Amino acid sequence: MNAVVESVRTLWVPLEEINLLVPNVAVAEVINYQPLDLIKEGPDWLLGCLRWREQALPVVSVENLCGYNSPQGDRGSRISVLNSVCAGSNMPFFAIVTAGIPRLFNADDDALGDSILGEKNLPDVVADCVRIGNEEALVPNLEIIQKVVESAWKSVRKYNPGQ
Repeated sequence: MNAVVESVRTLWVPLEEINLLVPNVAVAEVINYQPLDLIKEGPDWLLGCLRWREQALPVVSVENLCGYNSPQGDRGSRISVLNSVCAGSNMPFFAIVTAGIPRLFNADDDALGDSILGEKNLPDVVADCVRIGNEEALVPNLEIIQKVVESAWKSVRKYNPGQ
């Protein structure tokens, strides 16, 4: 029996300049923003290291990764811990900074607007960009993001062995 998926439970994740739509199952936990351990070497989108459940996690600015301005980590900001989407990865989690609390969103044909990816000049870490009402949301390519983050994380850990 073939089941047809008519909607996908997603999270509408507010960023400072744009929003993300991510599958609900990709988010392990959302926590209050907290100061991060600084990383001496690394790309500008790698904001620091978070101690979470006795693990050191890289914290990423999706805005920077996509060419937008860095998040400020102001009042109301959160950190969303994402589950690994790559089988066999040595990095089971990584985190992103959000501008608020993600909320549930049923992504179906009625709710999703047209793709506007062709109107934007976005990197391959973005699978799609949609307009929903008067707002835009990026659909991240979590597999590519995780591979980019994992590669950078391995490099910075050489320079920051305590991370």
